[in-house]
This record gives sequence, structure tokens and C-alpha cells, in this order.
Amino acid sequence: MIGCKAYLCGAFQKYSFKNEFRVMKKIPLLLAIGLFLFACKPENTSQPITNPDSSPTPPADLSVDADGIMQTVQIVDTLTGNFSMGKKPVAALSSAISPNPIMKEDPVKPVPVAPKAETPQQERLVRVLVSNYWVVQGLVRIRDKEASRTNPGAWFKFRPDGSYDYGYLQNKIGTGAWSIDGQKATVHLDAPLVGDDREWKMQIAKTEDVMVWVGTERYNTTGINLKLLNLLFTPKNRKEIGLDYY
Repeated sequence: MIGCKAYLCGAFQKYSFKNEFRVMKKIPLLLAIGLFLFACKPENTSQPITNPDSSPTPPADLSVDADGIMQTVQIVDTLTGNFSMGKKPVAALSSAISPNPIMKEDPVKPVPVAPKAETPQQERLVRVLVSNYWVVQGLVRIRDKEASRTNPGAWFKFRPDGSYDYGYLQNKIGTGAWSIDGQKATVHLDAPLVGDDREWKMQIAKTEDVMVWVGTERYNTTGINLKLLNLLFTPKNRKEIGLDYY
């Protein structure tokens, strides 16, 4: 009887060890998935930010403006947890790039001013921005799959005089004014259309032919990230920027 118990105990230990080993093998994968999900969260700062997608259920009075360009959202202070009301653009990049495009001219016209590069970092930002065309290859917006499908193919052409053109594939949308903050590594876009103003935090590859832009709190676009390629010409279709559909 004792021998039988010892046999069963040993068999159970082997079974437990095998199952434990299987679980341990899965831990790196589970850990990698967890780190990926954590990295995808919007950056927390001491400034009020907007992340309506992860905030509690908004009150019923939150709505899109009558012109369909801006929407009212909750802005939460990550330090105090207090909520306030603010505005953010409905479209990820431009109201003219959407299933229902809207082009409403801003009565306040952009005024280009040539940027002054006073530090090596500012000089690099200006040099990279004014090089050829910057074309959006990919865009991610929290809980907005349509934006990921719609916006690849958008482009920007920055000029040394502080003006820039932007458009979508072969179509130009308009001309605005741009400026940079060298310390924060941000570019501000003063667009000619209502709701198209943006500020982006820039990350430039060492090769200087790829950039990543991340939205900021200025226009409550922290949930938007995009990858841009440096190209000599604007793309005619999405296949020219490495995507397998037109």
C-alpha cells in the first residue's frame, strides 16, 4: 500500500512538473504581450490630457459640433482625477480626409515665418522636415480602426520659409504655416481649414528617412500615432508606400 502511494505521489509530481514547465514556457510570451499592451497606452503627464477612449462613460451631452469638425470630450487631470470639458478634432489628420470630407476655411489665415535654428537639434529638425515629401504610411488612433484605413497616403511638404502644403495621394488640401519647438521636438501646424491645426511630437530615425509623430495635449490628440516615409514625390496610390491595396 505504501509503495502504491509512493508511486502515485511520484507520478503526480512528474505531472505537476510537466504542467509547470508548460506554463513557464508561456510566461515570456505572456510577458511580451503585457509589455506591448502597456507600451500602447497614452503617455501620462502632469498636464490635463484627453483620452476619452479610456475614460469613464461620458455624459449624454457629449456630442459632435453641428459642422461635424470638432467634438466635445472629457479632459482628465491625471494627478487630481478631475474632469473638464474640451474640444478635439473628429478627423485624425484633416477634416478633408474622411469618408465624409469637410473643407471649411479658417477665417484666420496662417502666416508663415521662417524658422530659426539656434541649436544643433533645431537645425536637424528643420533640415529633416524640409527634405522632400513626408508621406503617412501608417496611422493608429485608439479605438478608431477607420482612421487606420483612411489616412495612409496623406502627405506634407515643408518649406524653409515656414509654409507647408498638405494633401492626400495626388490631391492637395491646402497651404498652412509650420513652426518647431526644438526643446520639445514638436512641430506645430497652423492649417488653412477649421479643425486641421495639429501639434506633433517627432521621433526621427537615424537614417532620417522615417519619422514617427505622436499627438500632444495641445489639441487633445494624444491617442494618435503615425509613421511617415520620406519620398521624392507624392504617391499616386497606396501601393507606392508599401501597402497592398489601392
